[in-house]
Amino acid sequence: MTEYWFARRFPVGDRRKSMAPVHWKGFAASAVYVAVLSIGGLAFAWMGAGGYLVQGTIVFVVAALVGAGWFITVARAKGDPNRTVADYGEAKPHV
Repeated sequence: MTEYWFARRFPVGDRRKSMAPVHWKGFAASAVYVAVLSIGGLAFAWMGAGGYLVQGTIVFVVAALVGAGWFITVARAKGDPNRTVADYGEAKPHV
């Protein structure tokens, strides 16, 4: 049985395909993504204050693209395509 870290926010058939964390590893992946963006933002602010605004922008954009790409890949790979977050809250058996 596959261990899912994320689940659908909306039922199957809904055109919205967003996912939300349902396992501690999903919450940890979300925290890593926020940390990567924060580090990129701090680097941007620090480099911009030092007169290197273009380089700071590049560092932030690279951090945002790498972080988002990694997060989306993990969410798709470890996401439950059939059950919703509400199903995990109710602890329904996997069908």
